[in-house]
Parts: sequence; C-alpha cells; structure tokens
Amino acid sequence: MSKNIARKVASTVKAVKPVFKPHHSGTQAVKSFDKSMPKTEKVGRPWEAMNMSKDEFFGRKYGNISENERNRLNEKVERQRRARASRMENERAERQAERESRRESRPRTSSRSSGTTTSLRNPLFEYMFGTHAVKAALKAGKRPSYNKLYVHNCNDKELIKMAQTMYGLKVVERANKNELNILCNNGVHNGVVLETKNLELPTIHELGVCQDGHYEVSVYDEMYDKQVVEVKPIARKAPFPIGVYLDGITDPQNMGGIIRSAYYFGVDFIVIPESNSARLGPVASKAAVGAMDMMDIYEASDSLKFIERIRANGWNVISTGARPAHDELQELKTKHDKVETHLKNRFVELEELAQILSQGPVLLVMGSEGEGVRTNMKLRSDYLVGIDKGRGEDDVDSLNVSVAAGILMSVATRG
Repeated sequence: MSKNIARKVASTVKAVKPVFKPHHSGTQAVKSFDKSMPKTEKVGRPWEAMNMSKDEFFGRKYGNISENERNRLNEKVERQRRARASRMENERAERQAERESRRESRPRTSSRSSGTTTSLRNPLFEYMFGTHAVKAALKAGKRPSYNKLYVHNCNDKELIKMAQTMYGLKVVERANKNELNILCNNGVHNGVVLETKNLELPTIHELGVCQDGHYEVSVYDEMYDKQVVEVKPIARKAPFPIGVYLDGITDPQNMGGIIRSAYYFGVDFIVIPESNSARLGPVASKAAVGAMDMMDIYEASDSLKFIERIRANGWNVISTGARPAHDELQELKTKHDKVETHLKNRFVELEELAQILSQGPVLLVMGSEGEGVRTNMKLRSDYLVGIDKGRGEDDVDSLNVSVAAGILMSVATRG
C-alpha cells in the first residue's frame, strides 16, 4: 500500500513543469550575462609589456632628458592640468546653469523679516559689486561669461543698457536691497551686483624687446599648447614700459589698491605669482574701483626663472625694501658674505627711478608688509630701492604696501 502511494507521488512530481525555462538550458557550457556584453581586449600597460616596474619604465624614458626639456615637460603637464580643470568647471557651470534656470521657473518664496530668499548664491560664479567695478568689467569684456545683473534702485541707465545690449544679460530688479547684500557678502554694492565668471589670467613666460613705443609679451596659449608673442603699446608717452611684480601680496584690499594706483599712474602691466597671492575676486575689484578688469594682469608659474629671462632681454628689475641698518648688515654678513655685499651695493636713491626708466624698461617688485621681497628675488634684481622715514622714531616703522607702491610708481613715472 505504502509503495503504491510513493510511486504515485514520484510520478506526480516528475510531471510538474518549471515556471521559467532558459532558452539556452542545454547541457553545453554554462551561459551568463557576459554573452550580451561587447568583448573587449584588455590593453596592457607599456611597462607590463616590457616586464618592468612603472618607476623603472619612466626612469628610463625621462631620466636622461636635459634640464630645459624637463622644465618644458613640467610646464606642459601643469598647463594640461589647468586646461582639464577649466573644462570640468565649464561643464559644471553648464549643469548648474540648467538647474538655476529650472529653479527660477518655480515660484519664489521669501521672508520679509529676514530679507533672505530660498535661492542661494551660485558657487560656480562670483558676484562683483559696486557701480565702477561692474561697469569696468562689462566694458573690458575679459571674463569668460557674464550671467546676470542684479539691481536695486539703480539710476545708472548707461550701465543697464551696456549689460543688455553688449551681452544680452537678464537684469533682475530686487525690491529688497538685503537680497543684494547676501549675494556680495554685505559688501558696499551701490545697488549693483554682477553674476559673472572669475577673471582668467594668462600665464606669462617672458618680456621681450621694446621699440617704437611698443613692447613684446610672451604668454602661453592653453588651447594650442604653445607660446604666443603679443605686441603691446606703452600706456604712457614714454620710450620704455614699466611693470609691477607683486611678490606675496595676500591681502585683496592691498592688491586692489595697488592695481588702482598702477592704472592711474600709467603702469603697463602687473604680474602676480601662481601661488601665495591674494585672489583677484570681488573684494580686490571693488578696492581697485574697476581698474582690475582694465589693467593687463599676468600670472607667473616660476617667478625666479621669469625674472632671469626678462633680465636677459634687457629689463631692469628693481626690488623694494628698507635699506638695512648697520647691525642688520653685520648679522647678514656672518651668515653669507656675498649676499651682504650684493644687497649693500645695489641700493639706489628714490629719485633715480625715473632716470633708470628713461634708459630702459623696468619691472618694479613689491613685497608683502610682513616679509617684504624674498631674498632670492632681491639677489636676482639689478637695483634695490627704499623709502626713507621722515621721523627718527620707530613707532611707525613702515608704510602700507599699497601706499608705498603708489609713491614708488609716482616717482618712477614722473619723468
């Protein structure tokens, strides 16, 4: 009896069909998801093909190149990194602009008591503020893009017309000035805030010859990865140009003040180092009262080699700094005789700056208030110059770097 029941159950189980049967359920090789994917052959790395380590491979490839070739290679790699970062930033900006457009199409809510809005500052743009700074930025047209103009009780019709006709900007009128305060971090905006990309500085390689009221500037072209020589007219009615190199100026207010004075006195250009320098953003632009976008400003990737190259092309490099006292010279002499002798013998009087500029092009090097111009920069300078105090006391032993720069530029361009 029990055997008959077992046989019936077994026959019933065999008769049950599966719910799903794969189309390749044969007894051949096991099929998988990989059969639907494209077959690609793994490309081996070159050092693996040569059966050596990565360090050994690159050591053989680049170990015997000259110093100049190595410097060019390093500069090329750095330019490629900057270009890659710029492309990524532009892509992020496009995506952010699309999100911003969708967000603005939705209803806006605000709080009148606090003056805040649900819309935030776009992190991919910067917000210039102040009538003069904004108008100069629009007039110069040096920035990669201009996005919007925010205004509150703005009576400058020329500025609004310039934004609309030259760049087709959307002018956003705000009834509450606190919204503009948020955009510019409570800066003095005069009812005008411009949403724009930051100012991109060309990388300078060297300064060339000067003739017929013009001078040559060699800059890197990031797009074509090569040096391009530009011919610039001298700003003043003078035979030779003058430029300013700002060595370690980290205060944007001082940076903007120096740029303002440089533009006023007819300085031809400004060079700043790639690192250890104040950002040329809205604060510096406001302090420069618009001169930042109007001025030719370059960035140097290797300051010391840049100085050496322009000296070889006939430029006079004049570094600023207080004339060292006797005890300071003695202390320096104990450390390094040649440094002490070089610094002591290169000082010129303030009144001689105009004469030096009348005989050849000049690059004036300004240092920070705390550290001054670096010693290795002074050692590569043709001259050193300082501003003497009018009092004997040391209660106030130095000038603000922006004030000192204005005095030196005024004296140098006076002739």
